[in-house]
Amino acid sequence: MPSINRLALLLTTLLVSPGFAQRYEADWESISSYQVPEWYQDAKFGIWPHWGIYSVPAKRGDGFPAEWYGRGMHAVEKGPDIRPKKGQPETIMNDFYDSRGLEQAKHHRETYGPPEEFGYHRFADLWKAEKFDADEWAQLAVDSGAKFFCMMAQHHDSFSLYDSEHTEWDSVDKGPKRDLCREVKKAVYKKGLKFGVSNHMAWNATFFRFYHANYKHLPDRERLADLYSEGVVDDAYIDRWWKRTTESVDKLQPDLYYFDWGWDRGRLADEGYHQKFAAYYYNRAVEQGKGVHGAPGVVLCTKDHDDPPNCVTRDIERGRMGSIQKNVWQTDTSISIHSWGYAANDEYHSLDYLIETLVDVVSKNGVLMLNFGPRADGTIAPEYRDRLLGMGAWLQINGEAVYATRPFSIHRDGLDRGAFKVRYTRSKDNTTLYATTFEWPGERLTLKSLNHDAVDADRIGSIRLLGVESDLEWSQDHEGLHIRLPERPAYGSAYPVRLRFKGPLPSPTK
Repeated sequence: MPSINRLALLLTTLLVSPGFAQRYEADWESISSYQVPEWYQDAKFGIWPHWGIYSVPAKRGDGFPAEWYGRGMHAVEKGPDIRPKKGQPETIMNDFYDSRGLEQAKHHRETYGPPEEFGYHRFADLWKAEKFDADEWAQLAVDSGAKFFCMMAQHHDSFSLYDSEHTEWDSVDKGPKRDLCREVKKAVYKKGLKFGVSNHMAWNATFFRFYHANYKHLPDRERLADLYSEGVVDDAYIDRWWKRTTESVDKLQPDLYYFDWGWDRGRLADEGYHQKFAAYYYNRAVEQGKGVHGAPGVVLCTKDHDDPPNCVTRDIERGRMGSIQKNVWQTDTSISIHSWGYAANDEYHSLDYLIETLVDVVSKNGVLMLNFGPRADGTIAPEYRDRLLGMGAWLQINGEAVYATRPFSIHRDGLDRGAFKVRYTRSKDNTTLYATTFEWPGERLTLKSLNHDAVDADRIGSIRLLGVESDLEWSQDHEGLHIRLPERPAYGSAYPVRLRFKGPLPSPTK
């Protein structure tokens, strides 16, 4: 009997050890057990900087954003009449003769010299980040109301913002000589926020198309190819991408991993790298103690909408879903209108627009990741800072209608046929409803979807405008629920009304 007990103990020990634990395999069926973490469903709002060596020139062109400077600086006014054939690299190629980068190319020649003499890679030594303070960035995130902070691992130019063992083109070996990602992670963790990274390297193979075609003669071509790539998605490129991508998971251990477009096509999509990476990331999260199999505690965001939405989190760039989604999703957009990285000549969305975007996204079961573009020295321009602080001030009063909410049975009131747009959210316990109107309706707000045919008036406990410490008078008829409003509150932008019910919420369908 003692030997049987020892055997049972041994088997139990083996089964709970990492080697015998369940693991995700690189196929969607295995990964389908994944559950999005509650922290992400509750967070609703995070911020994210586009920052890199492109922040040095900080110049956008007509149609080319500032972070594409390394592409636009090589633009020519007109390509050849006939597209060059393979084997003719000396012929200037202009990416299907796209001249959108001409303004950047002109600026580069006038400011730095011809691109064949002053290449994009030389900006790495000019980027110092001398005023960067990770603790200040983390405090700004808190003050903005963000619940997570996503840092860029590498952009399309493949320059890494952490200490990479696979390239010399990183912020530790070049430029700032600092591990920027680690500094930010440490700072935001101290503030109780989650930390994510974004990876934009999948497009690197063809991002520097001009360089590939025109500057093969450069004497330092071989060394620079690790930044610019060779212009083809071959086995060597796939291996380079995979090593850098998995390294960022292992070294930075992010709670959220975001892929920009570029990996949604070609070999990375066709050869199963989506499933392969998802399995790798989720397994590593379990090993790192972030969660368990089935609920690894991390979020993987991808723009490829062919990936199963129950296995990864779908992301829409500068756009939104049109209706409530069963699975949590994300939109990434920027405070700036034209660029993601800092550009001195950019334009910016209004605070009202940004708050309305957040409320609309959340009403459809989404999360907003909002970008800002720091200057090269690490300071943040007032055009970004003021709007982030404005978001935080609004959320300080009205966050109850955003954080830790879930979608209602409908996301908008009365199909928005009236004069005022309204978005609905609800509490997780399904007893409190929030109706946020994007414009101040005056003395009375009418919620058409909550008419007496859809909602029993006896079930309504109290109604209050957030930020006002008194209940509101209301009445109901076949046209809707009519709420008498106080004076317009000073916070502006959007106005959430809280409706507390006696028991579970009703479920109107329109």
